[in-house]
Formats: sequence, C-alpha cells, structure tokens
Amino acid sequence: MLKANKITKVYNTVEGKNIVLDGIDFHGNCGELCMIFGKSGCGKSTFLNVLSCLDTFDSGTLEINGKFVNDMSRTDICNMRRSDIAFIFQGYNLISSMTAIENVQLGLKYRKIGRKQRNEMAKKALEQVGLSHRINYLPHHLSGGQQQRVAIARALVLSPKILFCDEPTGNLDKESSEMVMENINNLKQNGTLVIMITHDRSMLNLADRIFTLSDGKIIEQ
Repeated sequence: MLKANKITKVYNTVEGKNIVLDGIDFHGNCGELCMIFGKSGCGKSTFLNVLSCLDTFDSGTLEINGKFVNDMSRTDICNMRRSDIAFIFQGYNLISSMTAIENVQLGLKYRKIGRKQRNEMAKKALEQVGLSHRINYLPHHLSGGQQQRVAIARALVLSPKILFCDEPTGNLDKESSEMVMENINNLKQNGTLVIMITHDRSMLNLADRIFTLSDGKIIEQ
C-alpha cells in the first residue's frame, strides 16, 4: 500500500548540507500499525511528512496505493490526500472558531458531501469516541484528551486508507492515551494502514512492525 525506496531529504544550512533522511526504505500494508521510533531530532517528523506528502524529498521513490508520487502533479497529490489519507497530530490542529462537529465535518466538506449527510456522519464519529454530549463545544472548552478525540473523530469519519499519527498521545494522561489508542486500533482493524511516530518505548508493544530511526537512517526493523 505504501512503499518508500531510498528516500533522501537534505536541508541546506549556513553550516552546509544537513542530511535529515539518508536513503531510507519503508513499506506498510493494509491493516498494519507501523511505528517509527527514535529519539527527538532523529528525523521522525520529517520522515512522516515525506511519507504523507506534506513535504517533498530530494531523491528516491514513494509509491502510495500503486501510484508513484514522483510522477504526480501537486493537484493529484492534494486530491489523493483528501480521498485516501487522514492525520492525527500531537497538537490536535483543530480550528478554534469551529465547534467539535464542525471540525469533524471539514474533511467531508472538501469531499463535496452534502450538509445533511456530513452532519449525520460527524455525529456518528463523535459518538464513537464518546463525545456525543460535546458536539457543539469549541476546542477551548474541551480538555486535551477530548480535543484529541475530536481529532480522531475527524480521521474516523473519512475512513482513510492510510492514517498518519505524529505523537498522538504525547500530551495526554494514561486514561486518555488508552482511549486514543483504542480508537486508532479500531481503524487498523478495519483495514487502515496506520503509520505512527513515537519516542515512547511503552507504545511499541502495540505495533505490528517497528522501524527504529537514528541520524536519518533506519537502523533496525
């Protein structure tokens, strides 16, 4: 479903070239939870951004659902992200002026789904994460765990083929973290490929496969 081959990412700095990703290979399949593990600053977030097409790469190939990203236009990449990909970020990335249900509906709006159907789908997704009583709350009226559950509902409602998670439990307490991971696992059980970055060793037992990243290279799989 997703294959990366010899991916390289280089930043030019005043001190010279900084090779953030150094010829990385990666592959993930439907219904898998793949964790990218490593210390802060090892290139995890950059790698996730490249795999999810939020960032470009300098060399190598990236194949998603049988299509080579190298050969796709920016419009094609945007359309693929809207139709096949969802994200859960550590910082929630909710729009502060929108209620919970409006935040969840946003991706459906981009897919040109009608208002009535969007509303029904968003309500169902918020029920799945235990927030049916908070659908009209703004983000600043919700706890951190509740905001992250809204972010998960926003991903759930899209039924994505691939879900990218950037430290989704990093700011949460144990109870909230367990609930977040339960919802992510439900997506995986329904066939979604989940790619998650973490520096927390306690999360690794949940993974189907682990890719350990150090100094821009996969040193263990």
